[in-house]
Amino acid sequence: MGGLCSCLCGRSEDKTPRFISLGKTGEDDVKLAQSAVFPDNSVRTAKYTWYDFLPRSFFGQFKRLGNQYFLLQTIIMVVGEYSNLYPSPLASWSMILVLLFVVGLSMIFEARDDYYRWKKDKETNNSHAIKVSANDKGKPVETQQTWAEFLVGDLVLVRNGEAFPADLVLLTSSELDGNAYVETANIDGETNLKLRLASKKVSDHLQGGKLGDLKTAMRNVVQTEFKLKADAPSASIDSFNATLTFNGEHYSMALSQFLHRGSVLRNTGWVIGAAVYTGPQTKIILNSADPPLKRSTIDRTVDKILIVVILAQCALVTVATIGFVIWSSENIQFKSDLGYYSTWYLIPPGESQNAFVFPSYIAYWLSYFILFNNFVPINIYVTMDLCNLLQGVFINNDIAIYAEDTDTAASCRASNLCQELGMIEYIFSDKTGTLTQNVMKLKKVAIGDDSYGHTASKDFDISVLSAHLKGAKKKDIEDFLVVLAVAHTVVTDKDGVYQAESPDEAALVDGASKAGYKFTARRGEVLEVEIPWESKTREYSIEAINSFNSKRKRMSCVVKKPDGKYALLIKGADNMIFERCDKKTTDKKTLNAHLESYSTEGLRTLLVGERELSTDEFKTWKNIYDEASRTVGPNRKKLLEAAAEKIETNIRVLGVTAIEDKLQENVAETISNLADAGIKLWVLTGDKVETAINIGYSCKVLVPGMKVLKMTDTAPEQINLRLENLVRQLREIQKGLDAKDHKEGKVELTRVNLKSLGLVLHGKTLEHIMSHDLRRSLLLELGMACKVVIACRVSPLQKSELVEMVRFGIKPEPITLAIGDGANDVTMIQKAHVGVGISGNEGQQAANVSDFSISRFKYLQRLLLVHGRWNYRRICKVITYVFYKNFCLTLTLLYFSATTGFSGTSLYDSWVYTSFNIHTMLPICAIGCLDQDVRSETVEMFPALYMTGRLNLDLNTRIILQYILLAIVHSVIVVFWPYFSYFGLDQVDLGGLYVFGTLVFSCLIFTVQYRVMLITVTWTSITGAVLLISFFLFFLFLAVYGLLIDLTWEFYWVPYQMMGSAIFWVVLFGVPATALYLDFVLHWVQREFFPTVMDFAVEADYLLNKQKKGALMKQLAKEVKATAGGNHDVHGVKIKDVEMNRYLAQQQAEPSDPTSPQGHGFAFSHPGVTPAVFHRSMTRPIDVDEKENAKMGKDSQHLASVAEHKETKIDMSGQSFKGQPLRDEKLNANRPADESTWCGRFLQQKLPRLQKPLTPRVTMIVLFVVGCFFILLGVLVILGSRDASYQMVQYDGNTQDYRNLGYDVEYQDCSLIASRNQTTRTCNITFTLDTDMKAPVYVHYGLTNFYQNYQTYQADHSANQLRGLTTSASLCKYYTTDEDETYVPCGAQANSMFNDTFTLTSPSTLTMLETDIAWRTDRETRYNNPSGYPEFCNETAECLFDTYPGVVDADKGHKDEHFMVWMRTAALATFMKKYGRIETELKKGDVLTFEVESRFVVEPFKGGKAIILTSDSWIGGRNTFMGDALISVGGIVWLTVFLMFLKECIFPRKVGTAEILANKATEHDEKTGGLV
Repeated sequence: MGGLCSCLCGRSEDKTPRFISLGKTGEDDVKLAQSAVFPDNSVRTAKYTWYDFLPRSFFGQFKRLGNQYFLLQTIIMVVGEYSNLYPSPLASWSMILVLLFVVGLSMIFEARDDYYRWKKDKETNNSHAIKVSANDKGKPVETQQTWAEFLVGDLVLVRNGEAFPADLVLLTSSELDGNAYVETANIDGETNLKLRLASKKVSDHLQGGKLGDLKTAMRNVVQTEFKLKADAPSASIDSFNATLTFNGEHYSMALSQFLHRGSVLRNTGWVIGAAVYTGPQTKIILNSADPPLKRSTIDRTVDKILIVVILAQCALVTVATIGFVIWSSENIQFKSDLGYYSTWYLIPPGESQNAFVFPSYIAYWLSYFILFNNFVPINIYVTMDLCNLLQGVFINNDIAIYAEDTDTAASCRASNLCQELGMIEYIFSDKTGTLTQNVMKLKKVAIGDDSYGHTASKDFDISVLSAHLKGAKKKDIEDFLVVLAVAHTVVTDKDGVYQAESPDEAALVDGASKAGYKFTARRGEVLEVEIPWESKTREYSIEAINSFNSKRKRMSCVVKKPDGKYALLIKGADNMIFERCDKKTTDKKTLNAHLESYSTEGLRTLLVGERELSTDEFKTWKNIYDEASRTVGPNRKKLLEAAAEKIETNIRVLGVTAIEDKLQENVAETISNLADAGIKLWVLTGDKVETAINIGYSCKVLVPGMKVLKMTDTAPEQINLRLENLVRQLREIQKGLDAKDHKEGKVELTRVNLKSLGLVLHGKTLEHIMSHDLRRSLLLELGMACKVVIACRVSPLQKSELVEMVRFGIKPEPITLAIGDGANDVTMIQKAHVGVGISGNEGQQAANVSDFSISRFKYLQRLLLVHGRWNYRRICKVITYVFYKNFCLTLTLLYFSATTGFSGTSLYDSWVYTSFNIHTMLPICAIGCLDQDVRSETVEMFPALYMTGRLNLDLNTRIILQYILLAIVHSVIVVFWPYFSYFGLDQVDLGGLYVFGTLVFSCLIFTVQYRVMLITVTWTSITGAVLLISFFLFFLFLAVYGLLIDLTWEFYWVPYQMMGSAIFWVVLFGVPATALYLDFVLHWVQREFFPTVMDFAVEADYLLNKQKKGALMKQLAKEVKATAGGNHDVHGVKIKDVEMNRYLAQQQAEPSDPTSPQGHGFAFSHPGVTPAVFHRSMTRPIDVDEKENAKMGKDSQHLASVAEHKETKIDMSGQSFKGQPLRDEKLNANRPADESTWCGRFLQQKLPRLQKPLTPRVTMIVLFVVGCFFILLGVLVILGSRDASYQMVQYDGNTQDYRNLGYDVEYQDCSLIASRNQTTRTCNITFTLDTDMKAPVYVHYGLTNFYQNYQTYQADHSANQLRGLTTSASLCKYYTTDEDETYVPCGAQANSMFNDTFTLTSPSTLTMLETDIAWRTDRETRYNNPSGYPEFCNETAECLFDTYPGVVDADKGHKDEHFMVWMRTAALATFMKKYGRIETELKKGDVLTFEVESRFVVEPFKGGKAIILTSDSWIGGRNTFMGDALISVGGIVWLTVFLMFLKECIFPRKVGTAEILANKATEHDEKTGGLV
């Protein structure tokens, strides 16, 4: 039952204290009862189980707004398709399968992650440990069992090097007094050993006087009755309270007797413990909850965009619906004199206008809502997830942020926040261990008036201090050193190495040891201290410890000295000790002088004190302490703190300690660069004000000339007055006024100050400010004006409060980052948008809960400026492009709907339409993962380029509007090129709905894919390959899908018919080329007349890289010549070879001093040229010669000087000159792959690339070539059109339709007047040819204003029935049934077939054939007659030849080609369809007469009918208009190029050099990101 609870409940936290029976009574009934109450020891960190993964994960995907939207779309589609409520223009299965694909992909990601968690759970639960129990005879036995089988109350035997399977209470061990050493690295990341102390009396009893005898201990433990009362399970790692009852005595159990699950026994033979918490109730599991879910700003922005897009879609749907209502009111009118509607083919007699249950405006609103569903991109989340995933992989594998000394690589735990790294505005940083190394050394101490030690030495200088031990100050010095040597929790391992929970404690104990007071061992509650001049080791008995915490900021212990006297030894922060010191004996002035002096030097200070206790006072207090210790429950901590307060009074302050914590490498440069990037830094530390300020100047947090405001007052009145005065002055300056004197205070701020302002806060001051909303807002206003804020003496809670204040107080919400290395930084890290943990000496607590972890603060620069900036720009390109392409797609449908009577007909086949996002996904993913607008070296040289993300320049309202306008322009181009070529397309049977739609779709694919090519800056082999693959997959999809007749009857063979025509390829070039022309012109105008900082950056980056490679070539040439000893020709060496040779040189390097001649091995070396010299030559720009200057532009001479000035901020070699680390699995197990392999170059984002900016010269060359292609194709189309001809005679209906479209048409009347009793009319139509016509000459009939593309009309048939298959009558609106079978004619289209007949009567020598006019695949595959045809006709069903006598041949039925041609739905309302063919060439002047039997009425809907003769050429039909358009566009392109050339000759713009970039970046940042 316990196991079931563990499995089903997962993590649990029972609040009830537990009573546990151990040992002799811990068996049988009692044990059984405990197993029922408490869970077993199995754990499950996996989110899912095998049986609930599918439902839980599937439904979990619909928490995303986009998935909710498409689920709603799917439901609406299904209802519309399978009911008569409203029409669905798209097949629901197309959406269902794509939605399942997208959701399934996300589920696969989840399943992958959860599988690894499940695998780890299985491995953990199946680990083995030893249970100690009694057999039937009461003798102890060892039983090996899995961790999952342990229960609360079990006795567990753990040997050295083994992990503890559950949370245990230590009963005894192999060591004296039952002590044990434990490594808790798996819990908190700390590798130092911690001492655990068994209760002495309990351990002595179990050991039975036989130290280390395991058998005796096991026998005694199973034969002894224990009762344990313990706290309810809690997530607090550092707290445990229990009472052990044994032989009628009660023994307090605390953290020192607690063994955490997962920690490892070290330096101890064995221990026996009792399981107190198991499985989901162990502390490590209760702490293993996932960190708070953080959604990136980009994610939230996308959600907002989606809401706006959905609203815009609804508006667009409403516009289209209004168009439908207007068109219907004007075109669909009931003709009472005729007894039917004007559009009789849409609404047959006897039926109402609205064929749906819902009112027409609602039905068609829903239909358009379905049709425009791609306005919202279904793949937006998946695309972002894929990009984020790979961005995280790049961060994890960046060798530039890998620390070889600790074998620590960067770690990305929240890939969805990768782009957030590029938008940081505020950094909140811990100091100790983050900015500093957290490697503590005692440098100085002050005792009385004297100060000892000096900071110049590597170790604590004890010479003077040792000398004074024999003088008058002996007692003070000795008391001081005793506190350092005794008042701590340090332990020693078997090698005598100190193992401390904090570096400070180890430094103090080590300092005392160097002064002669050497702590040597801890035996239970006794500490041993050796003093060289004393023959006997001193023993101090620890009676009680008042532990350190962030609130107390002090630690004390009550000891019994060797002379039997009691004393309180204490050390802590100066403010805490001063509050509790003996005012009479404490010389605060002297102590403050020492504190200020040490703090000014940047040293961490503590006060050390002592208080002697009388025996009575000690006993009285000890009773209070013991009572508090025995308390079980949440009040125990408060009672212990209260007990400590009672005794920590009247302290005699002995002196001051000063500990040095050195800055980490390159901290100052990193902070300076982050400041140049416009990021504001808040340093939150527990140090004194003076220490923090001094370190602030050391690491360039504070810089000379900066106005530093100090707010260290503790009086509320003074704090309020100062804060209000400062904010008043700030507001006056921001209004353009000079701050004036005021009664509340003097003038402290000026306009000059405000350009570089710093603020220093004290924790006490901050505590008062944060308690009041008004003061809080004033502080925030002041902090916003500061470049730097330093908060001193702050608690972890105050750190998180400051982060919350900035994050939620500033509007719009700034992006914040918190970085720290210790457990006290965890809350701050979790409160910030982005949390960065440093793997430091304080353990892995911060790193384990962070979103990203690094090993050094200096790596934050590359994490933000390089990865963050790249990722931000990449993901913004992804988002804007994805919305742009879907806007284009939807707008093409809107334009087309105007040609369908706004009926909501889809221009595209359902599956083709739904596949759009898949075809366009890969190329943009390549950009989202690999694109680099500028190289990493350039970003680090010019940190101000970080402004792109900080100011959100790539994803804002202006950018989105630009892409909307671009989508409108491109969609117009995509639709209207094919539209104006429709006559030529229709002439060669490409005018059908799906052929025309697929042509438009193909043009759209090429246009949006071209757009990807334009926004791609970095072209690599992967980028190019992905683009080619996407085109290949698109054509492969068309080729395969066009053959699946069972899946899509209407689309069968469409791609092959389309791609077999030359006109298709001409249009396919013209559309994207026109879009390219417009985009290039817009880019040119923007870059030449309104250049941005990013434009200059791309150009400068190209020139810098070109200069770098030129310098490398020169240096390599010198090295080759010098090595060979002669003049060798090296001009043929390629840059790629240079890079490889440099890498080979690096491979031979040894990891030694990089500045020594032996520091590296080089393939090319000679006397006088050291590797150090070669290194410097490769990492600094070298002047180029005059020819190179001419190539790079007039201003390239600035490159060397600017780059040289910034040399300390850039590593042009990408760290490739560092010696290769020792290839040892243990030392370099986490080392990322280097650039020696293709995979390594990919992970380092160093693949060979083509990265040339779109300069005016490049633009002109590209446009000139494009113009040439336009003109060439235009000429070819015109020449081809000369061989194609047409002649048209309209014989019925509106004569303006064809003329409005620009066609030459002759009218001969054979009109049929509509009446209730329709009759036929026979006429002769005569053609006098005005041009030669090559054979074969096709005879077409043309119709105008006839909407075959009306949604309900084109969709109203049964594909199965037309294929000759038996189908349900319900699938066909017009049918004649024999029970459940249906036969043709089926659907509105079949029942309104064009039934005029044409007979060629003159000349008699010519014959018109009526075969081979339909597609071959229609004749051979698509259409078939039902089984039993034609026997059942006129008996049980009406067939086609019955409906259209004389038009459809009875022998042919479905396979009549006139029927096949008619059923191929036309894309537009004016179209032509083949009727026959003449296999004889016709000459100019020939006269042809056709007998027309007119029975197809067009008068009611104001249509027209015509006979059209055409002859084809290699280009297809007559496309003179397209040829003229191509030549015209080509001419415009050439004219544009000429104007560009004139502009460049008359007033050229300076190319973005390094100097220009530096100036522009500074100007832009001051304008947009300034403080005032």
